Amino acid sequence: MSPLVIEKSVFDTQGIEERLRYDVWRESISCIFNVDGPRESRDPGTFNAVIKSLRVGNLVMAETSTVAQLWQRRPVEIVRDGLDHFMIQLFLDGSMTWKNRYGEHIARAGDMVVFDLACEMQSQTSDFRHVSVIIPRSRLIPLLDHPDHHHMQLLPSSLPLARMLADYIVLLNRNLSAMDDITGVDLFPTVVSMVAACLNMVGPGGVNDKVALSENLTDFRIRTFIENNIGKEDLDVNRICDECGISRSALYRLFREEGGVRYFLREQRLNRAMRELLAYPDQQIAIIAARNGFTHANDFSRAFRRRFGMTPRELRAAHVAYKAQRETMSSAANREYELWLRQIGNMAHLGHVSPSGSMIKAV
Repeated sequence: MSPLVIEKSVFDTQGIEERLRYDVWRESISCIFNVDGPRESRDPGTFNAVIKSLRVGNLVMAETSTVAQLWQRRPVEIVRDGLDHFMIQLFLDGSMTWKNRYGEHIARAGDMVVFDLACEMQSQTSDFRHVSVIIPRSRLIPLLDHPDHHHMQLLPSSLPLARMLADYIVLLNRNLSAMDDITGVDLFPTVVSMVAACLNMVGPGGVNDKVALSENLTDFRIRTFIENNIGKEDLDVNRICDECGISRSALYRLFREEGGVRYFLREQRLNRAMRELLAYPDQQIAIIAARNGFTHANDFSRAFRRRFGMTPRELRAAHVAYKAQRETMSSAANREYELWLRQIGNMAHLGHVSPSGSMIKAV
């Protein structure tokens, strides 16, 4: 059996001209996040950022250390880069704070946070060091009980299975960095299985938070129904109420903080259509629009422009230009990890929808 090569990359701002360090870092990490920081963190004399990355097949690991910053993943990043991965971050030092509809959260050393890179987020970190494991969505979601309900979920070190996963990530990162290849062993299924087992044990994000358990379970059940039927044109408030056995007033209350049920439905349809436009660049826009509940292509195009600031055609053109720009990226630092993030996503298809609209299972 031929060996599986372990690719390695080190991005280190210490090798960059001092006055350019922060700008090069910000442009490089923009392949995932928009970052900003207080003036003292951006001081050229003290700023530093190091990313030690490993790639084994479809698995990417990255040990990152840098100073306190604000991190965002906005629609513009999601549209532009087209990444459709899960990322699990294990904090070795420092902390991260964020808010969502379930309240305020903090991850400290030993804790893990789950990112769905197809979703928006905002967080703030202290000076930190963490290890990230990046897995294409198509390889993980067949193993998850609740694949769309783990974004920005905290996996605290107080949970035994979370500690086991954290220990495994540390050992994997430490030992792979000392190796050049692996012969006869495919680590990817083991990593994915351990991550899935941990997420399935914890359950959907928010169910165990401060909000009442019964309301959370009702909310989760309704959102799951919406996601499973989002492409159907007849999915509306009346059908949701009938199928889920909930009153209109209760349904409106659940989605009040998100702008209402209709707004939520349109957001979900547009987000899914956006990812399909990138996953299937040769498919007609009208077909993708119809598959996501938009009867008229012109209505879809207008709604898409209001949401993302560009038309579906402009999105595809911008994505092609962005990939070309990244291919000719600056040689001021080793930035191979940026290419790896896109390469492992080439086979990732949201929700396993084939170009014909049928459901397929990732292998």
